[in-house]
Amino acid sequence: MAKGKQRLNFGRQDLRKSTKFVEGDYSGINPRQFYRKLKRSIEEIQEESDFKYTTHGSQDTDLEIQSEEVGKKTGTVEGRLQAEADWAKIGESELEYRPYGPHGALGIAVGGLLFILGLGGGIEIALLGMLLLGAGVYGYWQTEMGTYPVIREDIIRVLITGEVSERTVNADGTTKTDMFANMSVIFSGDAFVAVGTDEIDRLDWPLRLELVTQVAKWRNQCIDDRSNEVEVPEGFMYMLKGWTKRSPSEIRSEINRIQKPMLDANFDLRERYGDLLRDQLHGALETELDQHEADLRSELESLAQNLNIYVEREGMQHTDNVERNQTDAAGELETDDI
Repeated sequence: MAKGKQRLNFGRQDLRKSTKFVEGDYSGINPRQFYRKLKRSIEEIQEESDFKYTTHGSQDTDLEIQSEEVGKKTGTVEGRLQAEADWAKIGESELEYRPYGPHGALGIAVGGLLFILGLGGGIEIALLGMLLLGAGVYGYWQTEMGTYPVIREDIIRVLITGEVSERTVNADGTTKTDMFANMSVIFSGDAFVAVGTDEIDRLDWPLRLELVTQVAKWRNQCIDDRSNEVEVPEGFMYMLKGWTKRSPSEIRSEINRIQKPMLDANFDLRERYGDLLRDQLHGALETELDQHEADLRSELESLAQNLNIYVEREGMQHTDNVERNQTDAAGELETDDI
């Protein structure tokens, strides 16, 4: 992801793939002035009485005006801005796991060993081994459902494209030359999901082991480059070795190591990973995420409308045609769901 002074890089088609997007056209405003207002407007969005987004992008690196020669000719403008919210927990998802997997694996290993030793003449040891072996096999294959935390991150991306020109403006009895633009702006919003690890210590120990396995499988299903696959820890030996992995902090580090490249990757890969996790959601959590995406759409609509008002007030002229992909039968503007 873009951080600091690293230049943002995404195009119109990238944004149209987003969960939600809104398009607008703005005329008669200085593009630098518009960019500053856009940045402030996003930074002023609040959630639960706190500012929600941190913005990335600056006029120096992410607002480019070509052929800018005052009084001589027109040019083009292209700008980008990205805003990221903090990760927030949205609820719990379910996962099938073996609550007695490590215990069963140990019972199988110890029972098998005692049985073999008992064959040398110790019938009591052999019987004990058989009992442990049977109990271990039974325990190893028992399954139940457990829950793990799911977290969410919202990201807004904005792309500005258009033409600029120089105009003479009369203001307060004086004449000055200023730059104005006709700009097409697309606002996109994405809600990504991931496995939360802050509360990993409250999960049952065998559930933590299974969660590592699932995160590794989800990662490998997402990537195209097989060289970036990770080993999927599973099976009898993994359950047996699980006795050495009882520390929650160790499991937290392992999940973060496997998952983090998916969260720092390009948007297509992040979306693929998030979609796999979303497929596990159900019931109230799925409904809550759907509602959140509706709220995210409302944020984009409000952002576009606030800029409408600003341009109408501050610009020389304003083309009032903030539009979305589809218009309903009544002619009301509507946001696309991709």
